[in-house]
Amino acid sequence: MPFSRSRIWGVWLEREGHGPAGGDADGFDGVWRAFFLKETEQEYCPLSMSTETSQPFATSAQCGFGSSLDRTGDRIVATILTVGDELNRGEVVDTNAAFLGAELLKLGVVVRKRLGCNDQIDDIVSALQEATATSELVIVSGGLGPTSDDLTVDAACAWLSVAPIVDSAHEARMRHRFAERNLVLLDNNLRQVRIPNGAEALVNRTGVAPGFVVSLGAKKCFFLPGVPREMKPMFMEQVVPKLGSFLPRQTVVRKVYRTLGLAESHVDRRLSDLLSATENGRHAETVSVSIHYRLAFPEVLVTLLFCGADASEVAQAADVLERELRARLGSSLYGTGDDDLGAVVGTVLRGRNETLATAESCTGGMIGQVLTAVPGSSAYYLGGVIAYANSVKKGVLGVKEETLREHGAVSEACVREMAQGIREKLGATYGMSVSGIAGPDGGTPEKPVGTVWIAVASPKQTKCKRVNWPGDREQVRKIATSAALGLLYRLLRSDEEM
Repeated sequence: MPFSRSRIWGVWLEREGHGPAGGDADGFDGVWRAFFLKETEQEYCPLSMSTETSQPFATSAQCGFGSSLDRTGDRIVATILTVGDELNRGEVVDTNAAFLGAELLKLGVVVRKRLGCNDQIDDIVSALQEATATSELVIVSGGLGPTSDDLTVDAACAWLSVAPIVDSAHEARMRHRFAERNLVLLDNNLRQVRIPNGAEALVNRTGVAPGFVVSLGAKKCFFLPGVPREMKPMFMEQVVPKLGSFLPRQTVVRKVYRTLGLAESHVDRRLSDLLSATENGRHAETVSVSIHYRLAFPEVLVTLLFCGADASEVAQAADVLERELRARLGSSLYGTGDDDLGAVVGTVLRGRNETLATAESCTGGMIGQVLTAVPGSSAYYLGGVIAYANSVKKGVLGVKEETLREHGAVSEACVREMAQGIREKLGATYGMSVSGIAGPDGGTPEKPVGTVWIAVASPKQTKCKRVNWPGDREQVRKIATSAALGLLYRLLRSDEEM
């Protein structure tokens, strides 16, 4: 059959039923293959058409081109594209990309890229070309409003070589809404209910602008509003159901492990051969696993992602890897998922019917704040003293004058007496104390800024630890708080193991 070739906004298209229109064949093939990939060659792939359209846009399937889909194993590869100058100017935080990434992960989709571009037609078209060059699923958010800088529909039309049309259902809904509110409908309002000719509209139940989806052979591109309260329900209610037949059936499990007291590089070193060392016992051929690290100061989070067709095999692989991971991380691993160190410590204390009291200097009540942020903490946290001045350390906690004179307030001897003093004064099972130099001033060559001493006193012993963190004041206080709770957690664990 004869075809005509045209290039609109840098995208080669080939249409059936017309005579030759010129164009270099080598250049056409190269650009086309770069942007339109499909799994198997087909002569024709029908396109869902709006009842208001008579001619759909061209697809790679219609033009007879195809190559292998870009997948990671059996998982679909996606790109998230968010449109808006305000995002690139830093005026608005891109929470849409974070939401979409998390939800796609639950569906077993690998997000290869997150792209962002300004409200310019050339920029949007270029981003769409890049996205479809490497992904078979593209989710676009933003630029569907009524103003002159809302250009996503215009860019999509230029990219697809079609004209925009008004979606009749959303137009009727808009006119009804404006009439109810006695608002004047302007010409630019109708910009907001346009979609490309040949696209399928996505219902927007919380706003005015429809989303839309286009199919390019085996690829799908979904265009959603940028307003989060419109984008989120549209994705969950419109996009996710449509992806049901598009996505392979997969079981995806995400496990997060929370560590404290080890640098990110040390965590990585301990787990460097975790995957290879467990291959023989975890269905490595049918369950894909990846490991990821993230610093969430002062913690390091380890995430394991499992994906496979058989849920029982995925669960078995997760069990094998978790056992090995726990053995390697030891006491530095304190929790999983959304666990909070203060809550984890509180759960252990509550379970043992034990109590805690705190004496804080440089942290200024931060430990007490972390503990009391947990509902029901009054069952195990008795209270605390902010002993900032030496006079409070002596008068309230019973720190000896000679201790302060000979060793100073930031010393093992001082925090030992502080922890023992608060434990006795409040009648707690455990007493915790912190004293340090948070800065930016007050450091010496022997005790530089970032030097912190912590102690935990129990009925049997008093454990002390020195922490050195040459950061800013807030970092020092945070690391001191976490280190103190971490010392208590390890003491509680050691008591359980005895």
